[in-house]
Amino acid sequence: MLDNSNLFPISIFAGRGQLPKILIDDCLTKNRRFKLFLLHGENYEIDYSRYNPITLGYGEIEKFLKILKDENLKHIVFIGAVTKPNFASLKVDKKGAILLGKIIANKILGDDAVLRTVINFFEKEGLKIIRIDELLDCVISTKTTLTKILPNTQNLIDIEIGAKAIKHFSKFDVGQSIVVSQKQIIAVEALEGTDEMIARCSKLEAEFAKNAILIKMKKIYQTTKADLPTIGVETIEKCAKAKIIGIAIETNNTLVLDKENVIKKANELGLFLTTIK
Repeated sequence: MLDNSNLFPISIFAGRGQLPKILIDDCLTKNRRFKLFLLHGENYEIDYSRYNPITLGYGEIEKFLKILKDENLKHIVFIGAVTKPNFASLKVDKKGAILLGKIIANKILGDDAVLRTVINFFEKEGLKIIRIDELLDCVISTKTTLTKILPNTQNLIDIEIGAKAIKHFSKFDVGQSIVVSQKQIIAVEALEGTDEMIARCSKLEAEFAKNAILIKMKKIYQTTKADLPTIGVETIEKCAKAKIIGIAIETNNTLVLDKENVIKKANELGLFLTTIK
């Protein structure tokens, strides 16, 4: 994490989920100045109106940059899930047209390449993109098991299989999460997201999916400045409902929201939570 004595102001470009609100609460607690930006057309679960957000369309890059300049904001945090737009129908300003051209040129390489393109664009505009774990204590940096229940030898074999599979599948821009049971891959995360993948596992025959484990890792070409793998209390609850017995996450590259309660919930529901490098 960054030194909290240097509380530079930040712009928060928020997507869906609880993570933006967690960051906002942290800013308020520490008296850090922030400006909140929302995306036009996104379905937010949280009402952010009290924070006077500015809502922008995907193509309003010049407006965004002008606000940052006027308010002397040089640090951006991209946080939360967003719905991918139809790039062909976007209305863009001049700067937006430049960025859109770069995105379209790299879109064939996948979503990770698109995200890197966006980040590189803003960095060339003189802005600094901040990793969320530089602001919040939300990663595990050591190889350890965080719960009372420990993975057994067979679990460790399945975790290794899952980790190797993610490294392979992520070359094709899929597979940030995977579920392994009895040395078999039974689910791979695609566009639907982790929650839907877990829900699919709950429909499998009990014996086939017995002792299933969720593994989450950063894809090999994925930037660390946005869209990192994330788990929270809801992840633990969904896994328990799907009869998944444990979760393995990558050290330093998986965000753990509300860490203390995640571990508490895993202990309550009888799941192990362990880390891998």
